[in-house]
Amino acid sequence: MARGGINKALVHAARDALLARGLHPSIDLVRVELGNTGSKSTIQRYLKELNGTDAANHAPPPTVNKELLTLVNSLAERLTQQAQEAVAKEQEQIDRQQASYTQERAQLRERLEQSLATIAHLTNQLEEQRQCERQLREQLQDSEGERQRLRQLVAGQQQILEERANQVQSLEDKHQHAREGLEHYRQEQLTQRGQELRRHDEQTDQLRKELRSLQNAQLAKQEELVHVYREHERLLNEHRTQHMDLREQAKTLHDSQHAHDRLNAQLQQLMTEHVVLRERVKPYLLQHREDRRQLREQARQIETLQTLLRQLTPSA
Repeated sequence: MARGGINKALVHAARDALLARGLHPSIDLVRVELGNTGSKSTIQRYLKELNGTDAANHAPPPTVNKELLTLVNSLAERLTQQAQEAVAKEQEQIDRQQASYTQERAQLRERLEQSLATIAHLTNQLEEQRQCERQLREQLQDSEGERQRLRQLVAGQQQILEERANQVQSLEDKHQHAREGLEHYRQEQLTQRGQELRRHDEQTDQLRKELRSLQNAQLAKQEELVHVYREHERLLNEHRTQHMDLREQAKTLHDSQHAHDRLNAQLQQLMTEHVVLRERVKPYLLQHREDRRQLREQARQIETLQTLLRQLTPSA
């Protein structure tokens, strides 16, 4: 079926233009004259119709040389067309296979790059988890040191309380002795005794106040120590949770590495198949070169025949 714009009149005009320039109106030359448009089968059909019309219009019968020339030209055009169609089909098939292999290789390369990016991301997360674990260990060590310091402080406060209690007991003993001694001098030293008792009471109150203050401080330190213990337990729980997350991430990393190895194996297999297919295509390429060589050989033979026919054809 002819393409749009190609008809018998255009083919006729192209053939007459070639004849006017002294050229034989072959299918390829007519197609070039038409601007490389139109199918060769349509041009060949129109040329046959025009040649038939010219033969009917001319009274003298064609000579043997002209018939031979026409037959040789027709055979040459058919051989050329068949060879070109076969070469075009082989080339189209090779191009489709090459495009398919290129697309598959690009897809595998993209999947490989995605796997490498995932592995790098998981590696960074693993390193961050390790760094966080180190920080938690350092915080745990600091908390342990603070707990030891608070223990020492509580022990020191307890010792101070015991010393204060001993002082109070000693003062009470002294007070008892003083009361017993003052009992004999009650009448004589009533005024002095009253003063000493007031001073003693003041000192006792002061010591009791200091004792209550130390007891309150001890309670505060004990509450602080309990808070430290609770914080320590919380840090231990966080450490266990992060350790479990780290194990899950390590497992994910191992699975990703396994998938990466599997993709590498698939890529190696596809590359091997690509090499095998290239070896399988090589005979077609060699056959294509052989067809082109035979085509050139046939063209030279046709050119020789045409030269021979021109020599045999009497000049007008």
